Amino acid sequence: MDLQFIVDGNKNFKDHTLISGFHGIGTAGFITMKYIIDQLEAIKIGTVISEFLPPFITTKDGKLSLPFELYQENENVFLIPQFQPYRHEHRTFAEKLVDWSIQSKFNQTILVGGLDARLKKNENDKIRIVATTAYLEKHNNKLPVLEDGLFVTGPLALILTFYEIKNYPAIAVLPYAESSRADPLAAAAAVETINKITNLNINVSKLIQDAELIEQNLQEIITQTKDHEIEDKEHGTKRLFI
Repeated sequence: MDLQFIVDGNKNFKDHTLISGFHGIGTAGFITMKYIIDQLEAIKIGTVISEFLPPFITTKDGKLSLPFELYQENENVFLIPQFQPYRHEHRTFAEKLVDWSIQSKFNQTILVGGLDARLKKNENDKIRIVATTAYLEKHNNKLPVLEDGLFVTGPLALILTFYEIKNYPAIAVLPYAESSRADPLAAAAAVETINKITNLNINVSKLIQDAELIEQNLQEIITQTKDHEIEDKEHGTKRLFI
């Protein structure tokens, strides 16, 4: 089993937008996805099962919440990874996600990551974007592009790589984020950017208002996963979170 996308019912995703975010710097991608899903009251429509599924579950509104879940609101579908895929599964996860989204006839994909805030040119800098050739040809991009010589890493980089090879329109929104902690303010910048490039209109005031509480809760989750990583190492396994 490589990667299975289990979707409720007979869904038609033709001309829909797929949006996903990974933890990364400042946990910005995950915070962004969680906030958007909560604000839109998006409906859970499925899950993703991988060969090396992280051994964690939690609850949301009293129901089980699994490591990788799919939500939908109108013509937007959201993939939220509660936990980062294991390093040795990054390529498979990226390649299968790209293949599934293209086969499902999504119109475009938006990804969210994070950039180290120390790379800011000035205090007014909020985000950079990286987009495939197909996306840039399709859209009149007015957003600031990542400077030459800087690198995107992890699952997001691999997903963009496969989208570029497949000549598919995809864009990564990369807000500047603090590398030492969860950064809800970076997520707010990402949400504002997603508003600009989609039909969404999500207010970020609650995200900014609750920034301190969100940061505290996320740090507790990160600590738990790191504790599990240490336990795995002590038992000779190689499950790593990045």
